[in-house]
Amino acid sequence: MDRRSALFLFCLIMLVQGAGAYIVTPGYDRPPTGEPLTPVEVAPWELPLYVLVYSLCIAPLDLFTWSGIWFFLRSRQGGSSLLDHPVRGAIYRCIRARPGIHLRALSATTGTPMGTLRYHLGILHQNHKVAVLQEDGRLMYYENSGTYTLTQQRLLKHLMNPTTRQILCEVLRQPGMSRKEVAEIVGISGPAVHWHMKKLEEDGFMMEEREGRTTRYSLNEGIAGDLAAWTTEGGDLSRGSCS
Repeated sequence: MDRRSALFLFCLIMLVQGAGAYIVTPGYDRPPTGEPLTPVEVAPWELPLYVLVYSLCIAPLDLFTWSGIWFFLRSRQGGSSLLDHPVRGAIYRCIRARPGIHLRALSATTGTPMGTLRYHLGILHQNHKVAVLQEDGRLMYYENSGTYTLTQQRLLKHLMNPTTRQILCEVLRQPGMSRKEVAEIVGISGPAVHWHMKKLEEDGFMMEEREGRTTRYSLNEGIAGDLAAWTTEGGDLSRGSCS
């Protein structure tokens, strides 16, 4: 429980204990005078000091009890029970299988309406089951178990785009390809190649070298290993592999 939640719970208990008036009832039905006594309402500040001290001593016990209930209810959302929900479990499995998937693709793949999807993603993120990367106006989702570094998350983001993925695969196979060669193999225009390469360069994944009027591309050595491991046949992300 964070500090704000604990403070709120403590103040709530104190408010409940101090709210309204206390009812003071005689200790016996008929006092020695013979005249019956009736219960009297007494404001909290009119009580004897020892009664107030006693109430303050009881408050921590109430706080402890309610804290236990709070943690129990929170724990019911965590662990295996969190993924027992069929829709939430399907969303989580899809994110594990397709790291870097964005919100709309996740909705289409799982067949989950956007509002329902946002609700379950919020629970998964709150319970540290998924990580979120927000870039280029999109939200990308990943399994949150320390599996991927930030650099790997960004590389996986590019691999979710079929055209960018093919470009990365071609340059992995043939380092030093020219813009014209990439355009011919991938089947897109030169300006389109430039746009994809610019995005990859911004994230530090692609390097370009000028030879006169020709631009040649090669991968950053730091990502070549991950790219090969993920996209070669039998790799973790071998759908549409580079082999």
